[in-house]
Amino acid sequence: MTKKLFNVKEFDKLDEALQFDLLQKDGVYVGKRKLAKQTVILFQLYTFYVEVYYKNYRRLIDHIITSDNTNILEPYLDQVHVRGLNKGKQ
Repeated sequence: MTKKLFNVKEFDKLDEALQFDLLQKDGVYVGKRKLAKQTVILFQLYTFYVEVYYKNYRRLIDHIITSDNTNILEPYLDQVHVRGLNKGKQ
């Protein structure tokens, strides 16, 4: 059986519970940030990005934002550590 890969438009049409299920199974954690009283977690899912805004830290989802544009990464770039990525390459 082949795993279904959703695009961002198909993902947006799913109900929130199924979206969250997919994030837990197939999403790749990118980073987190604080925005006022909210915690925001960014995931990469297939070919797009998903930000999950929580009312209480990882307990109650306020809303989800999706994007296939890399500009969504901007607030998380300070969390990316690239030191040592070229080790072993000549």
